[in-house]
Amino acid sequence: MSARTRLWLDIGMFAALLAAYNPVWTGLPVHEWLSIAVIVPLLFHLIINWEWTLRITSTFLDRLFHASRLNLVVDALLFVSSVAVMLSGLMVSQVVAGAFGAAATPTAIWVAMHAVTADTTIVLLIAHFALHASWVTRALGVRPAPSAPREALVDR
Repeated sequence: MSARTRLWLDIGMFAALLAAYNPVWTGLPVHEWLSIAVIVPLLFHLIINWEWTLRITSTFLDRLFHASRLNLVVDALLFVSSVAVMLSGLMVSQVVAGAFGAAATPTAIWVAMHAVTADTTIVLLIAHFALHASWVTRALGVRPAPSAPREALVDR
């Protein structure tokens, strides 16, 4: 799969998660079903990036201050946060649970956990994209602007 295709998949998932972030924006049924639908592309994202994850994990302790260590920490936190927001979302579900004949009675703890982990997931997604900004620009084919010669930067 090309980098550009992977990037569009990532952008699509990010847009879906942003749309699903607040049920007021889309309504509760779209919020819940869109959140369920994004699970498959998220799993696909994990699978196609699994080799990178293993490679970075194996060198985690060797590179104490390397950027890939920060990437791994953010990615691991993003995974935990995503699982927590999905689990808590299922526990407070009204539409999806009803479609399967279950009646959910959301407790305050599950509602609070869902709200906090949703906020955390969005912040970590933004950090994830920021940490992978150079890959995004390469995938888009954006070339960095040429830098001015060093002599042009020195006042004479």
